[in-house]
Amino acid sequence: MSGPSLKQWINELGLQQVDDPGIDKPVYRKPFDGRIALSAELEKQISISLREARDKRKLPRSKLAPLLGISEQVYGRYENKVSRLTVGRLIHLCEVLDATPEEIIAPAAPHLWGETETKAVLLLATIEKLRTFDEEILRDVFSLLSRIEETCGDSGDGAANAAPSCATAVDGETGSR
Repeated sequence: MSGPSLKQWINELGLQQVDDPGIDKPVYRKPFDGRIALSAELEKQISISLREARDKRKLPRSKLAPLLGISEQVYGRYENKVSRLTVGRLIHLCEVLDATPEEIIAPAAPHLWGETETKAVLLLATIEKLRTFDEEILRDVFSLLSRIEETCGDSGDGAANAAPSCATAVDGETGSR
């Protein structure tokens, strides 16, 4: 299987080489708003997000830790950025806190949801809104998005050229309800 070269991949994704003190070797990261968050900053923000999610639910560490099968002291290490979360532990935390992955991760890495802050905020707000819909409404929304995609193209440069027909497609959909 032959894919793009490493250099092509780096260029296509807009990755930049950084020397992260938390990692022994140079790594490649994607900048967001002109800056690159290093691993320590990401860990700090995830710790803050965990604390905020727990506080929002008014759930003390003493009640949360047993739900995870760990001691209060061990859980505290996550909020104090002493211990790093595994993906499995993050999923478990989302389950027992009734939190979304976006709630925990997005403050640390908004660039995963959009190339600009505005797009990231808009996409996260859209995801939050979508989570409130029942299955029938989600099917309708998905169908609408599929029709818009067919009419406007799948994104990128072509979407700008198709903008007038995209507006018509959207107006037609919203006007028919």
